[in-house]
Amino acid sequence: MFQKIKSLVVLLVGLMFLTLGQPVMAQENENDVVEVVTPMAYQYLFDCSCLYTLNGSSIGASGTTQTYSKVSKITTTVYLEKKTSSGWSVVKEWQSSVQNDTYSSTSGSYTGTSGTTYRVKCLHRADNGGTTETAYSYTSSFTVK
Repeated sequence: MFQKIKSLVVLLVGLMFLTLGQPVMAQENENDVVEVVTPMAYQYLFDCSCLYTLNGSSIGASGTTQTYSKVSKITTTVYLEKKTSSGWSVVKEWQSSVQNDTYSSTSGSYTGTSGTTYRVKCLHRADNGGTTETAYSYTSSFTVK
């Protein structure tokens, strides 16, 4: 009897997490970059992604933010972060904002240090009529050779 109740509780808890969770779709492309698609739980934010390119020690970082419809302001902030013993630390930041549009992007470049591990983190923000929506996206980590 106790085993049946335990199994039922585990099943119910699993179903609860399944129904409460926000699905996030991720796609890895040929350059080992993970692009995250924002879930449809947002009223304005539609697609949020960031990526990197690596050519020797030259790192390119970029991010894009797209909304379902025109909003008052869209801001895309791209952070290049390096891995440290205590976590991730921002080494460079780029930001771009547009008004009354559906798309914002920004990019920049940085000369990395050999043997250092980096990742790109993006903050996506849409402001419209007193409502602000934000989301983060990340690339996979990579090491400069």
